[in-house]
Amino acid sequence: AAANLGPSSRRKREKGGGPEGSSTALYVDRRKSKVWNYYTKLGDAYVECNVCKKQLSFHNSTTTMREHLVRKHSIRDTLLSQLKDDQTSESDYSAQENVAVKRSRQMTPESGLYHAASCSEPRTDVILELVLEMIFRDLHPLSVVKDKGFGLLVGYLEPSFTLPSPVQLSSMLWHRYNVVKQHLERYLQTAQAIVVCVEFWASQLSQTYLTVTANFIDGEWRRARCVMETQRVHEDKAEGDLGEKLYAVLSEFGLSSKSVFCVMHDSPQSAAANRQQLKNAYGWSSLCCAARTLHLCI
Repeated sequence: AAANLGPSSRRKREKGGGPEGSSTALYVDRRKSKVWNYYTKLGDAYVECNVCKKQLSFHNSTTTMREHLVRKHSIRDTLLSQLKDDQTSESDYSAQENVAVKRSRQMTPESGLYHAASCSEPRTDVILELVLEMIFRDLHPLSVVKDKGFGLLVGYLEPSFTLPSPVQLSSMLWHRYNVVKQHLERYLQTAQAIVVCVEFWASQLSQTYLTVTANFIDGEWRRARCVMETQRVHEDKAEGDLGEKLYAVLSEFGLSSKSVFCVMHDSPQSAAANRQQLKNAYGWSSLCCAARTLHLCI
């Protein structure tokens, strides 16, 4: 019914001139507008744009707010264009907005083109780090940034943010790995003795991998477990050169063979096959995982 009323009638109802409760109902409907995803309300007369932090006058209408998104940030979402609430124009702010838009266009290097304002550098860095953390923490492929659905999500949450390419993410990922590795190297140097755990496992594609883990008690008497390496191995040569593999991993973290207290194997077969070779070449004792041994007994 409100949609069939003229502008003056709608203004009266919004100001409380209509039936009791109609003003509140219209106000609630305004807040349901998709425009509010880009604004924060400051009191009763002002709103703040979440993209550029500009404060606009608010007169119980989202028309100016929607025009600001289109002119200033090139946000032309179909949901916004379908919202035909009050078309009353706030002339006092429209004049200021037009001047601001003209000034912004004059400052744009490209003649005749106006691009969305980029978000501040600190926020850009935080978003970039969170995208990278999502990839390595949840084991997503680097190509996730090229997926259309992910792009639409990030574009909606942060319209001015540009997703990096998989090549950029790869470089960032290697940098993050090297930083964490340096911290782990310093942490391992505090251990008086290390138990190296060797675990062979197969992926869903039936590819064999070796994971080497360092277990020790640190200087604060806390039990530490650090994954040092996960590498793919050929099934026929999985345990043939185990001693060389472990020695190479230890050397990569600056550890000597004397820092190893013993080697923990994931199966009695692995322990039996490598016990003598590890003892003769490096002086390492071998043990089998107690849980695995108990499981085999049962």
